[in-house]
Amino acid sequence: MKTGRNDPCPCGSGQKYKHCCGSVASAESLIGLLGSGQAPEAERLAAQMLVGRADEGLLWKILGVAQMRQQKDALPALRRAAELLPQDTESRSNLVDELINFGNRLRAQGKRREALAALQEAVTRSPTRPDAH
Repeated sequence: MKTGRNDPCPCGSGQKYKHCCGSVASAESLIGLLGSGQAPEAERLAAQMLVGRADEGLLWKILGVAQMRQQKDALPALRRAAELLPQDTESRSNLVDELINFGNRLRAQGKRREALAALQEAVTRSPTRPDAH
């Protein structure tokens, strides 16, 4: 069930949804946090906002970027963003970047089979990107 604009915000803030997680400015403020090097706070707020807005690709994208900047596992968030925003080139690029990074980390750990799977997914998603090969 979708949260109404005048309903209490599902994040638990006590505010109306339209003044909290339902605010258009909220996504912009998260991007501002990322731009000012506050990835942990952007991650925390994006995760909170997703409680009531699980189908908003932009929030998944922000969450994934915040996790990437902290060198956390961003693949689930980036996959969801790419799924919800199929025409967004940046979402697809972020996912491919993280697949390449993940594959390289696995290879360095000697996990060749897992590394190959991640890198093959990167090539499948972006066959013309030379760094995916």
